[in-house]
Amino acid sequence: MKLYKNLDEIKKIEKPSSITIGNFDGMHIGHLELLDSTIENRKLCDKESNVVAITFNPMPQEFFKKSGFFRIMNDREKLEIFTEKQFDYVVSLPFDERFSLMSPEDFIERVLIDKLNICHLTIGENFRFGHKRRGDINLLKKYSNSNFDLSVVPLIKKFSDQEGDQQIVNSTLIRELIVSNDFKRANSLLRNKTSITGRVIHGEKRGRKLGYPTANINVCEFWPINGIFLVEVDINGFDQKYGLASYGNKPTFSGRENTLEVFIFDHNQEIYGKEIKIVFLEKIRDQVKFTSEQELIEQMDNDYQKALKILKNNDRL
Repeated sequence: MKLYKNLDEIKKIEKPSSITIGNFDGMHIGHLELLDSTIENRKLCDKESNVVAITFNPMPQEFFKKSGFFRIMNDREKLEIFTEKQFDYVVSLPFDERFSLMSPEDFIERVLIDKLNICHLTIGENFRFGHKRRGDINLLKKYSNSNFDLSVVPLIKKFSDQEGDQQIVNSTLIRELIVSNDFKRANSLLRNKTSITGRVIHGEKRGRKLGYPTANINVCEFWPINGIFLVEVDINGFDQKYGLASYGNKPTFSGRENTLEVFIFDHNQEIYGKEIKIVFLEKIRDQVKFTSEQELIEQMDNDYQKALKILKNNDRL
């Protein structure tokens, strides 16, 4: 798979392309349906056609600083899935001021037709694009009459809301589930479970003194959640353990900055400098300020026993 990070890198793709477009943040089941349909639709083009995904970095929500937005998945994990799906090209376009002003007609003509040699476009039924999101399926249908074929993938709906209506599976729903600590539902919709990846760094080693040595994780972007969580820990991609993660500002020690640290069960190896993935399974409790270290230790003992009970009840021990 070849990655392009801007349009200037592309002269023109010679072979015709089966293309899909989106942020693909989280790679939920709706995204996977789009990817699989795009691969299938290459058969409607030339036998030697390419499969291409167009995505954006930064994402539009990041550029416009949308309130409450956070990334579900990092770029590397996203690219790994495109590679597994055997996409030929991923075009990761920088969403900046100039790009945000591009008309939908220009996007179709300059990007899809002139650069990527489109023969088939696969999109979701709520797809919008171009300046002020003016581009829609009706506009694409006009162009597709003479320039390319168009397939529209229906939205997937899961779970009933308070009114009993089925909810559309999208990245916004996933974020809402994460913020509400409903990791079970979120994970049921995702290709990869809800997780944060970072490198282990040196911390203040308070956990070691309290009998619960923790690995401090260097995290680029924090989710708007806090508390103590039962987690699955993936060390360097092959060693899986369970653990308890503390995610927040450590109120007992007057912390101000958010931190992520994890106590890994049955683990005593040196992991400084190693990359680990923290998969969130269930929230144990909120972070609270304790009046003494002894009170904190007693609560940590309770957290540990509660975590073991959850694992045992779910046949994970």
